[in-house]
Amino acid sequence: MSEALPAPVRHLLLVATQSNGADNGLPTLETAAEELYAALTDPAVGGCVPSPGADALRLRSGTVRRREIDDAVRAATRVAGEAGATLVLAFLGHGQTAQGSPKLWYMAADSEEGRALDCVDIGAAVTTAANHPGVAGVVVVVDTCHAAAGMPDVKELAAGFGVGGLRVSVLAACSALEKAYALGLSHRLAAVLGRGLPTGEEFLSFDAVREAVAGAVAEKQTVAGFTYNGDGDTLWLARNRQWPPRQQAASPSGFGAADLAAALAEWPDAPPGPPPRDLRALSALADRAAAAGAWRVQETAEAVIASMQAVALLVDVAGPALTSPVLRRLAAGFNRRWAGVIPEPVRPPSALTGRALLQYLLEHAALRASGAAGGASVYAAVAWYLVAGAHACGADPQDPRIRDWARRTGAEIALNDALAQHGDGPAGDRGRRLVISLDAAQVDWPDSLSVCLREGPDCVHHRHFDCRPDRDGVERALPDILDWADALLPGRSPVAFVDLVAHAPVLVDWHPEEVLVGRRLLGVTRTVTLRWAGRLVERGHLRGINREARSQLEQLEQKPLDDGVPVDWVDPGRTGPEQLFADLTRGRYQRAVGLTEPVPVPRLLELVTAFLPYTPIVLWPHRDTEPTGEGWGCLDHLWDGLPDGFGAAYRYKMQAGGDPAPVTDAHLLRLAALRTAWHDLDWLDFCGRYDRHPAPPMAPVPPTIPTSPIAPPTDAPAPRST
Repeated sequence: MSEALPAPVRHLLLVATQSNGADNGLPTLETAAEELYAALTDPAVGGCVPSPGADALRLRSGTVRRREIDDAVRAATRVAGEAGATLVLAFLGHGQTAQGSPKLWYMAADSEEGRALDCVDIGAAVTTAANHPGVAGVVVVVDTCHAAAGMPDVKELAAGFGVGGLRVSVLAACSALEKAYALGLSHRLAAVLGRGLPTGEEFLSFDAVREAVAGAVAEKQTVAGFTYNGDGDTLWLARNRQWPPRQQAASPSGFGAADLAAALAEWPDAPPGPPPRDLRALSALADRAAAAGAWRVQETAEAVIASMQAVALLVDVAGPALTSPVLRRLAAGFNRRWAGVIPEPVRPPSALTGRALLQYLLEHAALRASGAAGGASVYAAVAWYLVAGAHACGADPQDPRIRDWARRTGAEIALNDALAQHGDGPAGDRGRRLVISLDAAQVDWPDSLSVCLREGPDCVHHRHFDCRPDRDGVERALPDILDWADALLPGRSPVAFVDLVAHAPVLVDWHPEEVLVGRRLLGVTRTVTLRWAGRLVERGHLRGINREARSQLEQLEQKPLDDGVPVDWVDPGRTGPEQLFADLTRGRYQRAVGLTEPVPVPRLLELVTAFLPYTPIVLWPHRDTEPTGEGWGCLDHLWDGLPDGFGAAYRYKMQAGGDPAPVTDAHLLRLAALRTAWHDLDWLDFCGRYDRHPAPPMAPVPPTIPTSPIAPPTDAPAPRST
């Protein structure tokens, strides 16, 4: 095309109104107007600015009167001439023609059927604007019945004040003799402009866009176009979002291709052959499916297109810091964030690396999270990846390219949600935790508690609280400790995550989440995680265990995503003390360790005490768990969300009513039957700095706490059953 960057100024005047004189209303008018307005004013797409001085919001309100439209068009023409701008006019709503007349009369809110005086002559308005001195060209979109009747008269263009040296291009929803339906042109045009076309051109011509939207508009409509180039230059409708072609991904991954093949198999009129694998063919398929009402094919194709474009965007924004190990960590983070929403975690084949791995992850996000998130947008999970990927690579998650992507896809709110989730860093509030340590005890229960409010690895507030050296004394201290921590965060949410640190005899037989704090159980209002005191401060023969644990955890992070959960299961009935000691000293257990079946507390204490110095993660069934033979498949679905997922499982168990949903809820119920002592890399980082803090002040705790105003009945079970 002859028009190159920098493009001239483009002024937009978009009018969208219902008409009291029309036979029917247009329920999607305002939505169509907003979609088209957003596309045309997007700097990377339509490149327009609202016509200066015009009330753009009023003009697309659906209640615009004829005089308002006349005045607005004249004013926009005058201003465009003064600025040397291209004037882009769009008229959405109702149109009428007289018998045998070539004119389109655009109907305003106060127009009447059969009365031209109350309507706007679109052809005359376009001709007047094109002939006005200084106007660089006129681009027109007409989405009304009889739209093509709004084409300007060529003789008036050739012989007008502009002496024929004019440029005018018109896109009309239907021929002069046809009706237009449901503002299909506007809806489809906004979608096509937003995603671009694989034309290999920097700008989208009217012919290319007309061809792209024609097949997706109602069959009874003939999308028409008109172009007049009096000075030889060509007007363009929009910049092409798929330019330059090098930004396009080569093809969908096996994940997206499989979903697309399944959708095509259900469509009787599907085109023959394998699913398309390039953007041009995928776009054509989406348009064809939309015209035929094959919604699953359309939605699947558009989700694959969205993921392919997001791949190019994230690669550009993240730069060389985006590596395959980073992508594996992003996948784990995605599973953690979307646990309970997606039917299964993302587990790409281990052979995938680089761009192919990223394509797989984004296709999974677009196709699975959107279908399972209660109607969430395709772009919600994709936006999460863009923000999380930028964070992980040290890039700006509000990079203008990401903001531009959100505008053109209508994903602004999805992007804002993703940014809010990462507002306090990649882990959000998960990095702010309250640590309550019982490590002062010689064996089980201490006479003082070391309490720390941590931000990531740093202890930002540290204090000791007195307590009686028994279970009841420790539990009575918890309300005051929680009040102290919450008071340190004025204007912010209470601390949501609590780490309880104890020696093995307490770990195996204490359920702090079941302690009644105020009116509710601790685990209902906070997420509780048990930690072993031996790792908080390494002493004597235990020195070096955290260094070994770090190495084990880092190796687990590098495991293939499709390799299953990293747990070595031990049958307590078949593992004697001598064999267990031999296995531990030989380094057999390099991953997490779990017990397959519940055992009595003395035997459990023996096993857990043995495992804790050798593995950072120990799992065991609640002692009330009845053997079912079903194993612990729940971990396959929820592993990446642990250990905090145990808190969600406990809350679901306490609050669930009725039968669980067939997938995620059933896994949560099963997970609630497991106990754990969990020490991840974040915890090890905290342990490494913990003993560097100066001794904190001591805070005495009253020996009693006020009685809850709602006391449990005397025959009710104790809140902390063990």
